[in-house]
Amino acid sequence: MAITIKDVARETNLAISTISKFINGGNVREANRKKIEAAIAKLGFVPNDAARGLRTFRTYTVGMIMGGASNQHTASIISETEKILRSRGYSLTFIPLGTREESMEPYRLKEYVDYLTDRGVDGLFVTPMKNEIDFLKSAREQRIPVVMIEEKAIRSEADGVLADCAGGAYEIVEHLVKNGHKKIGIITGPRGKLTADERRRGYLRVMEDYGLPLREDYIIEGDFTGKSGYEGMKKLWSLEDRPTAVFATNYDVCLGMLEAVRNMGIRVPEELSLVTFDDFDLSVIVQPRLTAVRQPVLQIAETACELLCRRMNGDMNDFPRTVRLKTECIYRDSVMDLYRQEEKGGD
Repeated sequence: MAITIKDVARETNLAISTISKFINGGNVREANRKKIEAAIAKLGFVPNDAARGLRTFRTYTVGMIMGGASNQHTASIISETEKILRSRGYSLTFIPLGTREESMEPYRLKEYVDYLTDRGVDGLFVTPMKNEIDFLKSAREQRIPVVMIEEKAIRSEADGVLADCAGGAYEIVEHLVKNGHKKIGIITGPRGKLTADERRRGYLRVMEDYGLPLREDYIIEGDFTGKSGYEGMKKLWSLEDRPTAVFATNYDVCLGMLEAVRNMGIRVPEELSLVTFDDFDLSVIVQPRLTAVRQPVLQIAETACELLCRRMNGDMNDFPRTVRLKTECIYRDSVMDLYRQEEKGGD
């Protein structure tokens, strides 16, 4: 016998209208949301999409266009978003942007947005790569709400959910300075990409606030790939006056940097301190364990879903809204305290 909305109402002791409002993307109290989600999971309730679509002219499908899911950070956001949407009766259609020529990214993004709007999605999650063209034209014309995740196209009117990348970068680079490091290298992401620019800005602000000399040869222009992390680390270590610490600005850059460190036999943290943006399994598996900036992946997914569901349900209050979520710095073993080392050397 199929589980119905009445069974969910009976399990939660909530009104059917409250359950219906939640399933259709409306706002309910946090305590009620948790009760409903728990009941849906326990009972195995699946909303009747076909019946709902006939009543409301919705497809109960949400599109998502992001970078490839091979990146652990992106994969985690996709997974969490899919689970949350499924609990609300929506299915998720994911299209990876892929790794073809960078100059084609904005045009591919527009093609994918057009494709999903033609398929009749009720809403879109998008991570824009470039801002040169109006890639949201079809969504805007069909009044399909869009929430941008992690990146925000400045010229596009849409909601956005972002991590505070500048704040996270500042905190982790400041940690290096407070441990006596003055010669700090950075391997960046591509210029013009919001997350990359903000992480670079956090680094630069620390150097300025603490009156440290800014050395251009310590700033390696990367592209958020493992290759750029590998080549960037080799370039920094080839300098006559090497940095004492290096900041990798994303997970893939960190992977490449660690490979270079291993191949060159660099001892961490004795010869070089390492910190990274993005904290995943790798951070505690490698030795020494990495000091890292942890992004609020679950909170990003929850906030983006809540915002998109509000828009799909017709709530356009505070549009367009940009939400910035705080990161967390996880301190581990990959940073050498140079002040302590100086004290030991003086004994």
